[in-house]
Amino acid sequence: MKLNLRSFMAGALAATVLSCGMAYAKSRVETINATYDNIKVYVDNVLTELKDANGAVIEPFIYNGTTYLPVRGTAQAAGMQVTWDGASKSVYLWKNLMPDSAKFLDYCPPYQTSNYKEFRSTKGESFNMSGKKYSDGFTLTYGGSYALFNLDGKYSSINFTVGHVDGSRALDRTVSFIVDGDVVRELEINSDDLAKTVSIPVEYGLQLKILANGGSTANTGFADITVE
Repeated sequence: MKLNLRSFMAGALAATVLSCGMAYAKSRVETINATYDNIKVYVDNVLTELKDANGAVIEPFIYNGTTYLPVRGTAQAAGMQVTWDGASKSVYLWKNLMPDSAKFLDYCPPYQTSNYKEFRSTKGESFNMSGKKYSDGFTLTYGGSYALFNLDGKYSSINFTVGHVDGSRALDRTVSFIVDGDVVRELEINSDDLAKTVSIPVEYGLQLKILANGGSTANTGFADITVE
């Protein structure tokens, strides 16, 4: 579940600003008198250090009788993911994200496809690329084949192994990865390439489209898909 916290806790939005004694609220800059008093934070009775995106420890402070905690450090200590959208000045917190061991297609199946075929290890399904067996993925056949996914703004990157499917015509083709209408990467797959593992940035976008271009009768496989 995603929480959109607009204008959340002035003074807790940016850790670098906190250390300077300044806080942003409603596009206004103010000088504040903050009290640092060695405030400790415990998670399940375990003393926890709150850190910023660079790993530096950030100390909570008191202002006008309210204790302020850094959003990123507090959310991560609570097992949540946090991102900052500078364009809309919004903090996003997520819980119940996909576990590391889970299969991507279990949590995020495509909602629209063309010339798409899915392969699941739980059903004993697999396909071969470069002489090796793969599963938990899908294939796209023919030029213009595609798959659309609703990522719900939860992920920073998608990772998988991609290549020509053995037994199909190994024609040169390009695979485009389109996030919210913008091409974030185009991957060239040449006819003699081995299958390879790649990581595609999706930057917490909402929609991902994987589009296979060219190679009108080629068959491209995407396997062992995970996200971060």
